[in-house]
Amino acid sequence: RDMKTLDEILDKVPKAVKDKFLIKKRERAIEIVKEKIAKSGKDIKDIDDDEMEGFIADEEQNLKGDQLKAILVSLLAIEGLSYLAGS
Repeated sequence: RDMKTLDEILDKVPKAVKDKFLIKKRERAIEIVKEKIAKSGKDIKDIDDDEMEGFIADEEQNLKGDQLKAILVSLLAIEGLSYLAGS
């Protein structure tokens, strides 16, 4: 087993990196929501903040382990902490 699990890696990273990861996860969820709204033909202005918040929260939940790990591994590379993802 060469790669650690997402949780194992998150346990080791500094809080600042964990915070950046959570922001990137949220940004990814927002991108997905915007794409879905665009595809549905609705205008993003027609969706109220509470509804938007709900959509974003749902997409954050839907992000799978592999997608989250890819976000985290790329973040670790940027931070010079790639070794934390290794075995």
